[in-house]
Amino acid sequence: MYSFYQYQKFVSGLAFFAIAGCASVTEHEQTTNHLFPPIKAGPYEVVEQAPDSDWRPVSADNMLIMTLSLAGDKRTVVFELQPDLAPGHVANTKALVKQGIFDNTQFYRVIDGFVAQGGPMFDEASELPDLTEGQLSIPAEFTSLINLGEAYLAFDSNDGFADETGFYKGFAVGRDGNEQSSWLLHCYGVLAAGRANDPDTGGTELYIVNGPAQRYLDRNTTVFGRVLDGMDAIQALNRTQNIAGAVNLNSDENVIKQIVVGSQLPPGQRPQLDVMRTDSASFKQLLAARKNRNEDWFLYQHNYIDACGVPIPVRLAK
Repeated sequence: MYSFYQYQKFVSGLAFFAIAGCASVTEHEQTTNHLFPPIKAGPYEVVEQAPDSDWRPVSADNMLIMTLSLAGDKRTVVFELQPDLAPGHVANTKALVKQGIFDNTQFYRVIDGFVAQGGPMFDEASELPDLTEGQLSIPAEFTSLINLGEAYLAFDSNDGFADETGFYKGFAVGRDGNEQSSWLLHCYGVLAAGRANDPDTGGTELYIVNGPAQRYLDRNTTVFGRVLDGMDAIQALNRTQNIAGAVNLNSDENVIKQIVVGSQLPPGQRPQLDVMRTDSASFKQLLAARKNRNEDWFLYQHNYIDACGVPIPVRLAK
């Protein structure tokens, strides 16, 4: 069986890639250490003490709810999408979701410590669906030139993959000072679009980073969301032994039973989640607490953590 882009005879490999967002980097080229002075509180204490004003609700329009069937065991994964930095992929994915393109498909490539990739597979051209909205492949959105404005929080100017990293509306972001471009980082749990060699072949092959940050994929694919809840279900997927596809999966394994947009559900059936605002005072305290663990147990402080090493807190809405 072949995915859409494989059927088109593009050479697909493990080339997965990242997305976009922007603002001026030059004003942040100096160290940002002064913004995150060490504090005594630990990360969990900071999260527990964060006031309600430092949290924001997740919009139902930017939420995907995926129902998995793992050998008959029903599991749920909730995603938040990032339309500012990848508007085409967010709109297109929602259009495909509403037409059921991903329903009753599988995660057919699950590589431990790398990614879990899934979506529709087509044997013949005749199996390609007729769409009323959206496309099976769309132009890449690896980077963006939008002005991130005051919602952007600069964090690290010593990153190995970007001139600077920071945070924007609940997502870790990289920035290029010369191009003044931005992109979402390949952190643990991000949602992105796989592609073939042609950059503009992403659309139906979704993947989730299930291991350490895969930063070398940044600016090579479009990242457009992240898992808010349910990574335990993603980690429970059967690993595939053949990286080319689902040759060793039974029909009841790694099944994506359905994906819906949150706004398709009645309000009472939608997951009610809050994300800590990454432009808030509490999040700045969290970054300081993550950079230097000053709780009694820790004997050595490193004064460093990379952007992907900072889990962005999520809670049940009050």
